[in-house]
Amino acid sequence: MNYRLCVIHSFDPRGAKVGGLETFIRDMIAFLPEDFSFLMIGVDAIGDLELGKVTRQEFRGKSFDFLPVLHFPDDQAREAARSIRQSINFQFMQGLLRHIATVRAVLKQQPTSIDLQRVEFATLVRALGVPFIQMLHGEGAPKLQMDSLLSSYRYVHNVNEWLAVKACNKFLCVNPIITERIRQTYPAQAAKIDTLSTWVDPQTFAPRPLPADDGFRVAFAGRLDLFKVPSLMFRTIAKLAEKLGDGVEFHYMGTSDPHRFAEFAEIEKRSVLHGFKTASGVADVLANAHAGILTSEFEGMPFSVLEALGAGRPVGAIHLPQLASVIKDGVSGYLVPRSDDRDDMAERLADAFVEIRNRQRDGRITPAGVAAEIADFRPEVQLAKCYENHRDLQRARWGQPRSRPLSAAASL
Repeated sequence: MNYRLCVIHSFDPRGAKVGGLETFIRDMIAFLPEDFSFLMIGVDAIGDLELGKVTRQEFRGKSFDFLPVLHFPDDQAREAARSIRQSINFQFMQGLLRHIATVRAVLKQQPTSIDLQRVEFATLVRALGVPFIQMLHGEGAPKLQMDSLLSSYRYVHNVNEWLAVKACNKFLCVNPIITERIRQTYPAQAAKIDTLSTWVDPQTFAPRPLPADDGFRVAFAGRLDLFKVPSLMFRTIAKLAEKLGDGVEFHYMGTSDPHRFAEFAEIEKRSVLHGFKTASGVADVLANAHAGILTSEFEGMPFSVLEALGAGRPVGAIHLPQLASVIKDGVSGYLVPRSDDRDDMAERLADAFVEIRNRQRDGRITPAGVAAEIADFRPEVQLAKCYENHRDLQRARWGQPRSRPLSAAASL
């Protein structure tokens, strides 16, 4: 192993936290090439590790070095924080500063580049003197409903975004639409701004036969943040049940509490709450479902959509421009035009699911045909770009790697 990739993020890969960022980081470890070692500077969600000390851990058969700087249980991270001090990212920043000497020493032990998932940490990472790539996974702080602190501190986020663009060696966005927006916002930095999409593992999310029964099950995996508009999701399922009858079910995979939305009461009896699921667990639930759903006001390139499509399940979604590259009407689902009337959107999205069911039954929508729409969204394609970017960074800074170095865990 000649190169070392480091991720600094308020997360424990061993824990139960789910979401797009979490999937992104877990897959970076799982698909790590043979010429890389991996250092995670993060959060101990289990409470079994000493802060500020590097230990060797394993995830999906891959070894990695783990340096936790904060204890923060997953159950505290399930819902969005209501104050800065409650925020896991604020507390994580404090943990980084408390252990900054150790962090700096570990990073300096061997040539390393950092893959940074949040712009808030860019200034600190720049001060560490290590080359880094900044990822932007969504639309930053849009002027839409949100239940995270971004809704109250958009200005702070926008300043951090500006600093991150200037500080990083490369700035990558998860879809071309965001990339173009960032290039237009920061034209002087346009040369370093590019696109790196998310992906889905075809070994885990392979097309499976549709269930043989007469039901119709719709699935969603992820957090129930306000910008995902769970109320519209639940209202759509209720209207779908009016159209198709008792066989309609909603299957939720995630650790958020849907009961905090009044609209959930109407579909509670036809809902199955699976809680946290590993990637293989999500695939198993999707195998017993007929379709996925997305009602978000904004996204990057959502893993939940790619996973459903990879499993051969069409997705009914409220229109987002980036989804047009993977959801083809009548082939891999339907994109329903957005409107100002949520009842109208729920009605039309429910009609889309009725059409999906009809097309599945007469063979016009098939699991293999759905999965074919995301042939390029594989880790072999997308993650390969990630690792090569870090090879380029480290070659530019230190030249070609020489002999295999000691891991951080072995050298402490």
